[in-house]
Amino acid sequence: MTIVQDADSFKGRWIVVGNLTTGVAMALSSIFVIGLLLPDMAEELALSPVQQGWLGASVVFGNLFLAIPLNLWLSRYRPWRVALITFIAIGGFTLLQAFASSFAVLIIGRVGLGISFIANQSPRALIIQQWSPPGKIQVTTGVVFSAINFIMGVIFFLTPVLNNVLGGWRPVLIVMGGIALVTAVAWTIFGREREAGEYRTLLESQQESPLVSVLRYKQIWLMGLGMFAVSIGGSAFEVFWPTHAEKGLLVSENVPGVVFGLGMFAAGAAVYLFNVIPFFSKYRTATLGLSGLSTAAVNAGLLFVTAPIFLILLSIPRGVANLYFPLLMIMVYQLPGIRPREVAVGIAFMQTSIWLGNAIGPLLVGYVQDATDDLRLALMTIAFTGALLVPVALALHALRGPRTEPEPASP
Repeated sequence: MTIVQDADSFKGRWIVVGNLTTGVAMALSSIFVIGLLLPDMAEELALSPVQQGWLGASVVFGNLFLAIPLNLWLSRYRPWRVALITFIAIGGFTLLQAFASSFAVLIIGRVGLGISFIANQSPRALIIQQWSPPGKIQVTTGVVFSAINFIMGVIFFLTPVLNNVLGGWRPVLIVMGGIALVTAVAWTIFGREREAGEYRTLLESQQESPLVSVLRYKQIWLMGLGMFAVSIGGSAFEVFWPTHAEKGLLVSENVPGVVFGLGMFAAGAAVYLFNVIPFFSKYRTATLGLSGLSTAAVNAGLLFVTAPIFLILLSIPRGVANLYFPLLMIMVYQLPGIRPREVAVGIAFMQTSIWLGNAIGPLLVGYVQDATDDLRLALMTIAFTGALLVPVALALHALRGPRTEPEPASP
């Protein structure tokens, strides 16, 4: 591991950030590709709707209790080493699911995958801050989120194809687990830390608990509420909508992969434009509210539109509506006076909010479907939760939101 000390050197910045981004994208893809593989998994292992709901939600079990304390603890250690361990664990738990012979083993693999991903949050936040030149944190994070969306889009596109070519969901997970382990190997070669300039000063100025400090921000509570609300509907649709599309809308099994894939591409393009063009970044709270309304509207459309071409067209606004996620995450980096470890803990708080919503959404849909035998009705119960982003955006605007760039923290 190389540690760059030169305050003016950002050489290799995008190699380091790109390697980190690829590992994160593989983790998220392994988590959310479950919806595309679930119909075959349910058939092979005879999973009930409730079990499918638990399978979709299980990835967040450990995260609800561990996200904040785990990242608070891990933020004390070298982010390069922590990232390497998490990349290895992500690959290992993905492979465990591929060879699972029962519902219980699948649950263990999903829980382990979720904890591995959430443990990666602390080194990710620290390394992004290390390798962002002064005033460029929004550009760096924008590129990271865009790249993650593009990589996930490719994986969603290819998953149905690989499922057919390779002969099932197990080989697909083997491929994904293998790529995650290759990412870990690449990180040992290309991963580096940079501890110089303002980053070191801010890190050493941390005196009280980062958790106590970050929870004093009113914005963090509002942003967490917004993440929680929108993730309820988002996670449930990721898990159950492919099944509804195949069995309720009677479309080809390839259509959900195209819808999710195009949505990721659209999200990647939208995130990049929003973060590199100053005109758009001036209207963060307005964009946040519009994202919530768009998410609710698109969810409703996905439940009732039956023509494949129109479902595919809906993927574009669906992807653009996902601007809420990177927008809220970037706001954490931009809270006034926030220090590096506080950023890591603040993002862990946001992740806890997301995972709480991710747990409730699939479980609620699974239980409602089991009680009514109507998957579309079950999805309708959570389709409009994203609209809560509107009052959250208004409240953030009233507080004048986080500043464009963080103020220097006093020692």
